[in-house]
Amino acid sequence: MRPDWTRRRLLRSAAAAGVSALWPARARAFGPGSRFDIAEIALPSGTVRRPAAWRRLLFEVVQTTSVEAEPDTVALDPEDPRLFEHPFSVLVGDGPLPELSGAAVEQLRRYLSYGGFLLVDDASGAPGGPFADSVRRLCRRLFPTRPLSPLPDDHSLYRAFFLIDRPVGRLALSDVLEGVTLGATTPLVYCPNDLSGALDRGPDGRDRYPVVPGGAWQRREALKLGINLVLYSLTANYKHDTAHVLELMREGRLR
Repeated sequence: MRPDWTRRRLLRSAAAAGVSALWPARARAFGPGSRFDIAEIALPSGTVRRPAAWRRLLFEVVQTTSVEAEPDTVALDPEDPRLFEHPFSVLVGDGPLPELSGAAVEQLRRYLSYGGFLLVDDASGAPGGPFADSVRRLCRRLFPTRPLSPLPDDHSLYRAFFLIDRPVGRLALSDVLEGVTLGATTPLVYCPNDLSGALDRGPDGRDRYPVVPGGAWQRREALKLGINLVLYSLTANYKHDTAHVLELMREGRLR
């Protein structure tokens, strides 16, 4: 798999949603297959799937913003080349992660370096526990010189759409998100407060988990954080490529 091919795939997958956020009328021509969706990274152990949480988030993104999203998710192995078709990915975990292969680490590194975004969501309720420890080890393998670090209060993620004073989820155990920053962007974000747990719903459409300590207010704030993450992944990670993508579209070279 050639690096230039993977970058083109990411740009093509992001173009419709990114352009829609700026020029909604033009983006409609891409059709549902090009709309923004979410890929869940699934591992043999340590991870959990919460597709209903991400469908809810994408539904709210469509209702709240001008981003054209497809409220759907797909589960992928980190070695699956289809990962490059989904610019926004999530890894939800509640236990120690298994050791990833060299091929998986290399693909994730390339994915994040070329404009992909990964949200790592800690569902364990124990920041600093086995899941968090394994995430830090993974980050050191991905980017040895770019440690997972707290994001500053003025990070653009906190104001990508809503103004976020405190990043909460199902829990409110930490006042900060952490991330790996490459240049001007942060393509990997770690949330210690179980964001997806606040958004997840059961088959009956009811919230699956109680949110503590803030209840309904905290759940709304978690949803705002989720929307900010989506908008940040588009307006930050792709801002350097937007003009290039539009030019390719005008020339008929990007379809």
